[in-house]
Amino acid sequence: MSANLRNYVKSVYSFDHVMKLLPEKALTKQSPCADWKSVDVIEHVLGGTKSVLSAATIGAMPKSSPKPGNDPHATWAKLRDQTLEALDQPDALEKIANTFFGPMPVDTFISFMGADLLIHTWDLARAAKVDERLDAAMCKSVTAIWKTLPAEMLRGPHVFGPAIAPPKGADAQTRMLNFVGRKV
Repeated sequence: MSANLRNYVKSVYSFDHVMKLLPEKALTKQSPCADWKSVDVIEHVLGGTKSVLSAATIGAMPKSSPKPGNDPHATWAKLRDQTLEALDQPDALEKIANTFFGPMPVDTFISFMGADLLIHTWDLARAAKVDERLDAAMCKSVTAIWKTLPAEMLRGPHVFGPAIAPPKGADAQTRMLNFVGRKV
């Protein structure tokens, strides 16, 4: 198993943990993402997960994204299982996919998508007021991934806000969240 796949799977199951804790009444709560309620975070994650599934199966981005529907938990679980199954196929990670970052191996694409997923795991947990602790090693890995991208890709509308200077002695999770502009 590649390190990127291992980290992507960890991010998937971190999000899954929060989804299992998510009460229905939390779907309409404001998330740390401007203009997004919890249900919008879920919809974004579904879209990203569908992109991974499509990259692994057809080598391109999907034409549409799934909606959370009346049962976001079931929608997530079904897509989660389909995506992990697709990534478990021989040569899936070596496939070159046309992604929104440009052509790249699926293995590289899932590193970015897992990083995005981990941040939105925190967003959803924070909005729902459920366990928002993330794995410290994953937070360090995600911060390193985002730091490989140019600022013009990371900062701006519909991406990340300006980085926030973390407090002295901040843990890995706080440093990661501050780097992507989240106030903890």
